[in-house]
Amino acid sequence: MKKTLSIVACAAICTFASANDVQLDTLIIESSDTVIVQPKGALKDLVESTEVITKKELQQSQSATLAEAINQQAGVSVTTGCSICGLKRVQLNGLKGEHTTVLIDGIPFNSTVSSFYGMDAIGTADIESIEIARGAGASLTAPEAIGGTINIIPRKPHGNGIEIDTSMGTLGTKNYSLIGEALSADKKTGILLSASYHAQDQVDNDHNGVSESPSMENQSLSLMVTHEFSKYDSMELKAAHFTSNVFGGTMVSESAAIARYNAASPEDPAFVNGNINNRLTSTPMSALERINTMRDEIYLKERHFLNSDMNLQTTLAYAQQKQDSLYEGSDYGNVDKTYFGDLKIDHALNANHFLTYGTDAKVETARSASQVYYVEQNREKDDFDYTALGLYAQDAWMIDDKNELTLAIRGAKITTNWRAQTAKGNEIDDTLLVPRLHYRHNHTNDLTSRFSAGMGYRSPLTFFESEHGLLDSGFAMEITALEKSKGANYSLAYKANGLSLTASAAYTQVENLAYIDDASGIPTLKNLSQNVNVKNGDIVIGYAINDALTLSGSYEMYRYDDAYKSHLSLAAIEQRARLSVDYDINGWELYTEATYVGARDLTLYGYTDRYNDDLATSSKKSTSPAYTTVDLKLSKQLDKNFSLYAGAKNLFDTVQTNVESPLFYDNSTPAGFDSAHIWGPLRGRMVYVGMRATF
Repeated sequence: MKKTLSIVACAAICTFASANDVQLDTLIIESSDTVIVQPKGALKDLVESTEVITKKELQQSQSATLAEAINQQAGVSVTTGCSICGLKRVQLNGLKGEHTTVLIDGIPFNSTVSSFYGMDAIGTADIESIEIARGAGASLTAPEAIGGTINIIPRKPHGNGIEIDTSMGTLGTKNYSLIGEALSADKKTGILLSASYHAQDQVDNDHNGVSESPSMENQSLSLMVTHEFSKYDSMELKAAHFTSNVFGGTMVSESAAIARYNAASPEDPAFVNGNINNRLTSTPMSALERINTMRDEIYLKERHFLNSDMNLQTTLAYAQQKQDSLYEGSDYGNVDKTYFGDLKIDHALNANHFLTYGTDAKVETARSASQVYYVEQNREKDDFDYTALGLYAQDAWMIDDKNELTLAIRGAKITTNWRAQTAKGNEIDDTLLVPRLHYRHNHTNDLTSRFSAGMGYRSPLTFFESEHGLLDSGFAMEITALEKSKGANYSLAYKANGLSLTASAAYTQVENLAYIDDASGIPTLKNLSQNVNVKNGDIVIGYAINDALTLSGSYEMYRYDDAYKSHLSLAAIEQRARLSVDYDINGWELYTEATYVGARDLTLYGYTDRYNDDLATSSKKSTSPAYTTVDLKLSKQLDKNFSLYAGAKNLFDTVQTNVESPLFYDNSTPAGFDSAHIWGPLRGRMVYVGMRATF
């Protein structure tokens, strides 16, 4: 039987290359570097259960940002945590947003802070594909991923050419991207430049003077350079710059809001008759939130063949993200810096065993500033220092033609210091061993089982995880332990005769879950004393009826225990179904997708004592209705260089504000105001047209 166990096959590739002087650019043995295009329902050909979002799928869904791109994948849920500021949380297997690790080409230099507003800032123009591995400890270099990892595979130069994509739509939507790449005559040096721009207007569907979705303007610029020094040495260098400007809440400009603002007597949001369904009567600043972020990142990978059986990879990475924010008249800013280094050896012991071992280090620091919070109100800062040092080893063992087993162990030293919260130094100082197992069994050439089990861990870092910098009441840190998880995942995949089907199930238990306790009046980040668990299952099917027509569908179901539900800040998806149709003939392509989300009991997620009015007489809904959204795109390839397209997102204008506003008051005295009673879409129908050109 043909051996399809790809990770061990790398050993043979290395040996063959050494003996036959194959160019080094064909010898990239890190799994994330080789992207295999898969139909929906299929998995990447690895021992790990890895789902791939291809470049074509990114174009079909007209995804301009990372948040849009991954939200169409089974097991992935992108939730909006604030209708005014638009922060996004990405959940894998039903776990919290901070349990998801975003990797760039396998490098974990995104963090809780950078991902809070960063999911919309990352454009898709220079993304080749996105790999999603669900489950605890899904990556050797990212064991913090309790829920799993999202690995962004950047596009690399493979030729000479230019690509331009431009589109405009309703709701102020604009998307522009430009990619240029060049390869030297000897094919040893490549350069790829990418620039993109994305914008959208505020949306106030219920016309109460407060937006349900903010305006956004994102820009990105990146440079990728690859070079082969010799047949034994190569390198990749990538640098990127991102800016994101978010403005939400009040429907007037920031300058107009500032002109009417009196810092000596700030106002809380107020509406006609004290009801959020009526017009805002307080000054615009009372409902204004503006978040500007700027991120720079750079990484260098160098690969060297030590001999015919060993490959050494050195990775160095640095990222800096700056945030400048205004929350209802209060300023807040921070600078988050992350340093990462990894030294890894891939070693082919023989035809059946392939070892990977190495060491890595990650250091992250955050420093914040605020005139209102830290000077005038004398609140404690949310600064922190975080260090993670690791040693790891993995053995990929090809047992026989049908069975492959990967065993990994990681030793880690974790320290965390909340500099302004306590005086003892490192509040967390822990050393631990983290195991991981992946097993694949080929029942037949077409049917494969994959099972994985492992542990994950994470240090809660900042109040950002739940309060995104809003420190009006101050905050306190009482975290005493790392979050730790145990998880198991199983998938059964079938692929033959145009049909691809994958059924998956997962279980995750988390101990020391971080949560906000505000019973004392000062919100405090603590560890939950009891364990929580999440169970989920999904099935994804793709069927090519003929060369022109492909149907795809999926169904997902999640079960959370009551303790976990009560400590989530947003109502999570419990059941979801999707159906898509892709019809491609004679240069025309029609793609449409419908998504159904089931009803939920909101009281189980803490959506209680919420009201439309400040007198607490008109209650918010306790059950969210089921809803369906539909996206549609039609494109035409005019010739080999040009194509035109048009489409609509949320075609039937399904929005939560048709039922109720995401704004609410609680029953405190005086009544508290918030913008997170969210259970449905907040942006309505967006119709667009565009053009794509390649030269």
